[in-house]
Amino acid sequence: MTEVNLDNVRQQLTALNLKADKMRFVTVSAMDEETLESCTTTEGECFYNSYMNVIYGKGDRYVLGYRCDEEVVDHAIIRKGDKYYDPTLQAEEGDFKEYQYAVMTEFTVFDMMKHAKSNKDFPPDVDYIFSKAGKFKNVIDVERLKK
Repeated sequence: MTEVNLDNVRQQLTALNLKADKMRFVTVSAMDEETLESCTTTEGECFYNSYMNVIYGKGDRYVLGYRCDEEVVDHAIIRKGDKYYDPTLQAEEGDFKEYQYAVMTEFTVFDMMKHAKSNKDFPPDVDYIFSKAGKFKNVIDVERLKK
């Protein structure tokens, strides 16, 4: 697994007006090759790929948050059962290493599509979540946004 300093990650998330102490950190694992082959994996398109993979049943949930690296990166992944996967990054890297991910929110296929409809048919992304901050105040520090 890629090692990161979670204190540093929490500081970065807090600087982005997030409630880092309220966010769940999960481990993103590698999918088996057969499942990965059947996934949408357009390079550099994690939001679209995750959206399509949930629509076509490759994942149960569309997950928005931040990939934990030296610098946090807004990113979308999928959840299947109790496991989290990143078909986009896994297809790009080839030699995929598990990593930590900070979850902002998870959507069922119905909720994901409902939010996409109100987002000009684009999959919900982190900017979209911030535009609806009041509905996500469990992880967004709405008071800090007002400053």
